[in-house]
Parts: sequence; C-alpha cells; structure tokens
Amino acid sequence: MRTAYQYKLRPNKEQIATIELWLELLRRQYNYRLDERFSWWSENRCPVNACPKVHANSSTKR
Repeated sequence: MRTAYQYKLRPNKEQIATIELWLELLRRQYNYRLDERFSWWSENRCPVNACPKVHANSSTKR
C-alpha cells in the first residue's frame, strides 16, 4: 500500500515577499535568455536552400 502526503504551505509576509522576489528574478532571467536565443536565431538563420551542407573551411581527411 502506498501512502501520499499533502502539505500546505502557509508562508508569513516576509517569506511571501522573498518568494515573489525570486519568482520575479527567475522570470526576468528566463525572458532574457529567451531573447538571446531569438536574437541568435534571427542573426544566423538562412533560407533552407541557401545553407551549405559542408562548411568551406572544413577539410575532409582520409
């Protein structure tokens, strides 16, 4: 038989403020990193038919 426990958090005002601050910082960090990804993608994208399969600088060694 498995037992499951549920816990209900009841933070005080100071803890609520700290949690809200952390969530705000995490939201800003996530959005900043997401913007970095979109910026990189928009700077480095190319049409499907224009992307070479092999880079010009790479050499094949046998």
